[in-house]
Amino acid sequence: MNLRQAAMLAVSLSPITLAAQGREPFAPVVLSLPGGARTLALGNVGVAGRDDDVLFFNPSQLAIARGTSASVERLSSAAATGSLSSVIRFSTGGVAVGMRMADYEAPSNFFPVNRDSMLNAGPGRGTSVEAAVGLAMVAKNIRFGATAKYVEDNVQSFRAGRAAFDLGVSKDMLRTTWALAVQNLGESMSMRCSIASAAQSGDCVAAGVPLSSQFTTAQLPLKTTLGAYHTRPVGQFDLAATAAVSVLRNGFVTPAGGAELGYSWLDGYSIALRAGGRRPIDGEGAMTAGAGLNIDRLSIDYALETLSRSRVAHRVGLRVR
Repeated sequence: MNLRQAAMLAVSLSPITLAAQGREPFAPVVLSLPGGARTLALGNVGVAGRDDDVLFFNPSQLAIARGTSASVERLSSAAATGSLSSVIRFSTGGVAVGMRMADYEAPSNFFPVNRDSMLNAGPGRGTSVEAAVGLAMVAKNIRFGATAKYVEDNVQSFRAGRAAFDLGVSKDMLRTTWALAVQNLGESMSMRCSIASAAQSGDCVAAGVPLSSQFTTAQLPLKTTLGAYHTRPVGQFDLAATAAVSVLRNGFVTPAGGAELGYSWLDGYSIALRAGGRRPIDGEGAMTAGAGLNIDRLSIDYALETLSRSRVAHRVGLRVR
């Protein structure tokens, strides 16, 4: 299966209408944020990953993932995000728990926030949270997984939360891991927009909510992703490459990929350089990069991602295997 065939398969399996290319309000914003430092450096492609933060990309890979990790990222002077995940072996697969959280400034009562608007300073405060539990099992050499999660956006005194689900499947073929995931299955989110507050500040109007409306509704960012991960030795180095194509609910297609070049001078000790690229959504830039250091069971990872208006965000992570 080549990359073109993989992209066509992902599109055909996605429960969306490709004709709808306009921008739509999605929430919560945490579901659009990176989940780990190493993954971010590889174009934020994690659907076929093998680290514990694959919980945020494809639950089927939890069957072979191990470890506990934490990472934090400074997006701007007004916004930061972090994640925590851990996976252990269970029967023929694995079980994992994890959480992602974003803290940002925002115009009062502004909903929904996206990756662009959350970077700007404002008089209000907002948080976005995801708490997830994932399970994976293996049957006939095929890995299957599911994640149940609670997601929530908080802006000022307003709160909107929902249960959501991820499904995934993956298999190793021809020295390559192939993976498919459908994420953020669930009902849309509604947040009450105070008419009195809107009349005073105009924030709800700026968010596109008419004064005659008491609620604004945003859909979960339903996403279908098909990707692959391949590793091979190249002389004294280890080369890994990953690529994926995702289709959002509104039909926006986002191809992405990355590569890692690693070198080990002693068993258990290695360094790696990483680079990636992606088709950006609002607020993102196209390029990512990073590096990693492994010391026995401890991994220290750094990643940067370009953002809109020539901004750069930095992420640091620790992982124990």
